[in-house]
Amino acid sequence: MAATLAEIRSGDGRPLPMLLNSLSLILAKVFSLGLGFLAWVVAARLFDPTDVGLASAAVAAMMLCVQFSLFGVGSSIINLFPAQQDAPARLFDTAFSVVGVSALAAGAVFLVTAATMLDELRIVATDPAFAGVFVLLGVFGALGVLLDQISTVVRRGDEALRRNILAGLVTLVGVVGVAVGRSGSASLGILLAWLVGSVTAVALGWRQLAVAQIRYRYRPRIERSLGRRLVGLGFPNYLLTLAERAPGPVLAIVVTELLSPAANAYWYAVWMVAWVVFIVPIQVGLSLFAEASHHPESLARIVRHGMRSSLAMGISGAIVVTIAAEVVLQLLGHGYAAAGATPLRILVWAVVPATFIQAYFSTCRAIQRLGEAIGTAIVSGVVGVAAAAIGGLMAGLTGMAIAWLISQGLTAVWALWRLRVLATNPTAAVEGAPAAPAPDMRF
Repeated sequence: MAATLAEIRSGDGRPLPMLLNSLSLILAKVFSLGLGFLAWVVAARLFDPTDVGLASAAVAAMMLCVQFSLFGVGSSIINLFPAQQDAPARLFDTAFSVVGVSALAAGAVFLVTAATMLDELRIVATDPAFAGVFVLLGVFGALGVLLDQISTVVRRGDEALRRNILAGLVTLVGVVGVAVGRSGSASLGILLAWLVGSVTAVALGWRQLAVAQIRYRYRPRIERSLGRRLVGLGFPNYLLTLAERAPGPVLAIVVTELLSPAANAYWYAVWMVAWVVFIVPIQVGLSLFAEASHHPESLARIVRHGMRSSLAMGISGAIVVTIAAEVVLQLLGHGYAAAGATPLRILVWAVVPATFIQAYFSTCRAIQRLGEAIGTAIVSGVVGVAAAAIGGLMAGLTGMAIAWLISQGLTAVWALWRLRVLATNPTAAVEGAPAAPAPDMRF
């Protein structure tokens, strides 16, 4: 019998021990967030807030397109890979092709939307160079997420770590290069720097797969049966992840259109800093989901333990950010600190309702009540974005932060009530339903 990847013990393809692999994946995320934030710090120092705000809105729109294009394919690979690991080319080719085509379609839809319905972001669609860079950034961004999922399943988190470090450094150097060159649109130049970083990371990822034990090289093809299974397995969790992730980038677009690109530069910085704290309930929720899937009989205990841990870490982080808000934003410039410190001090406390919301979503995933969770996430997202838009028009970024915090608080009240029912009556789930695949929790 051919050796599986887990049994390989020599060469570049040797899988990492589980703990080391997990630590590598965590570090990959840390470096991605850290270097990404550093790139925006440099951009904020070198360029006008209007240019930075327009670029960050375009990046947010790209992230939204990436979320639309994934279709749960990454999480489905986790399910399908064990049966395909001796010859994974068909699976990987189909996965890359499905995600790539979907990303092209999502980018095209956004360009049409921007050209016909948006004002500030219309330039992304009407400027051919801007449009081309935007679409390619979405494609390579989606492929990068898929590569990270593949690194997870083959237990090579170190490869994801190298890719994320390389992408961050290349982007950072690109932003500096745009400032030195001082030719053309600064917003387009910043976006181009992100594209070069993404392309470099994907190129490295394919090179890593080519020299690994599986010796994989991409061929553009889609096998219909595999494509249907990839989408079908991950689609329910994909819908939930999309519904809960979409409001973040949508808010950046809303700020740009309703207030100004400069206001979005400040808001995007606030959201990035707050997101460091929001990661806590998301990651704890993922662990809660995995644990509850294996031990449904202990659901109530697992949920309580997860929420206590999330609240302890999340509140600690919120206190630190509240105290250091002005100092952190001062790194980007005085204008960012003046405009963003108060909204950040308010927004970061959304980590408290987020703890209960994520515990509820994870419980729904574990007991196969995804329809209920998806409905809640959609309603919460629509209400939250609408409330933030109204708050922004009435009281600027501070009004947006207050409105978002209140809307999340209302969702948390519903989540807590449903948790009391579901955690004490897990048999309400559909009996015999298979465990859902682990969702893609990346941004």
